[in-house]
This record gives sequence, structure tokens and C-alpha cells, in this order.
Amino acid sequence: MSVPLATHVSSENSLLKTLFSHDCQHLRPHLESIFLPPGHVLYDCGEPIRHVYFPLDSVIFLLASMEDGATAEVGVVGYEGALGASICMGADTMPNQAMVLIANRAVRVRSEVLLEEFARGGLLQLLLLRYMHALYIQVSQTAACNRVHHMESRLCRWLLMVHDRVKSDHLPVTQEFIANMLGTRRPYVTVAAGLLQKGGVIQCHRGHITILNRKWLESRACECYGIVREEYDRLSDTTIRARNAHPLGNGVKLRGEAGATA
Repeated sequence: MSVPLATHVSSENSLLKTLFSHDCQHLRPHLESIFLPPGHVLYDCGEPIRHVYFPLDSVIFLLASMEDGATAEVGVVGYEGALGASICMGADTMPNQAMVLIANRAVRVRSEVLLEEFARGGLLQLLLLRYMHALYIQVSQTAACNRVHHMESRLCRWLLMVHDRVKSDHLPVTQEFIANMLGTRRPYVTVAAGLLQKGGVIQCHRGHITILNRKWLESRACECYGIVREEYDRLSDTTIRARNAHPLGNGVKLRGEAGATA
């Protein structure tokens, strides 16, 4: 269900917050505030990208699907990004299935509207290009992680990735769901989760996992979490610098670029 966009809502998505802090208002009349129910599939693989979604406090998973029906997580999109932004890179269909994990709110815009704004250049183009780079790092690192790292460290990485976006210690996920996301069997996840619960790091109860000790999770997660987190920190740094730059992103100076300030 879509409703008119409240004035303050857009500030809950990092990309939109930066855009509207620069009075970049071309998109505002075209944005819709919607509710995303749990388990809802926004896109199937190969489906045309008709809308781009900016999650506020919802979390969306990107899933690779096999011919036998098996799926595995390849990426996650939360308040830091936009689902379907690849439309600006020349894609017209979704390469993966996109499913809502954490039900809540998002903002969406028609693809043709976003493409028109992207073509203007300026701040929106800068932010989406930087975000797509960060998402690429996340997807490629996830693939490597699922191939070479052991279950406990992979589970820690996954829990941290979700925790970053849910903004709550209570994650409404089952071990069966996590196993599907990690492309493994539930018994392996059960053993790893049991060890974490025994150590007082998490608590598992009836389809929910509660994070009790995030610092311990960070110490046990594989390096993949840190690599991806660093890339999103750079994206956040980009948005902070953009907010302090000239309206519409003209002349924005970024880390590592000539003339950038500390």
C-alpha cells in the first residue's frame, strides 16, 4: 500500500537525507511512502525494474536462485541504499530476487523519474554511483565469504550485517531462514548458533535472535564484515561531505581527490 510522502520520512534513508539537505526537490513530488510486509518479493530475477526503493527501516535481501529452487543471499539493502539503482547503470531488469526480511517502511519512485534525475548529473548521480560501488563490494565479498570461511564466522558476519540495518538487538529471523541465506543446511547453523548462545553472545527463541554481545560478534566475524563495513563507511563519508558542499553536489570534494579537505 502506498501513501503520500510525509515531509520528514525521506530523512530516514541516508541517500534521500543528503539529497533533500541540498534542496534537491525534483524527486519529492514523485516519491511514495509504502509499507513492505515480511516475505514480500519486490522483484523476481529478470523482472523489469519499474520502481526504485529506498528503505527507511525495512531490510531487503538480494537472492540468487538456482534451477532446483535453492536460493542464497548475495546482498542486503537497508536505510543506507536503494534497491533497483542499477537501472541508472543501464540495466533494465533485476539480476536477483529481492525479498523483504524486516517488514516496515520504504519510499519508492518510478524508474523513469529517477533516470531523468540521474541524467542531470550533480549530487544524485554522485551518490548512486558511490552506492552501487559499495554494493558491488558487498556482493563480491559475500560470494567469497560463503566459499572459504567457516560457519561460525559467516554467521557472525551475517548477524552483524542485519544488525547494522535493523537498528535493534532483536532480529526476527529463524535458523532455517539463515541457513537458506547462507546457502547451507540448517544443522550447521544450529550448531554455530548454539555455540554463540552458550557463550552469551546471542539468544535464540521462537523465530527471533537477540544480540547480547555485539563486540564479541565483531571479534569472531571474518574479515569480510570489516571490508564491507569500511566501504559503507566511505559511502557515509561521501554523504557527510556532500551535505557540507555546494547545493546539488557541484564541486564536491571527496576523500583522496585533489583539493579534498581533511
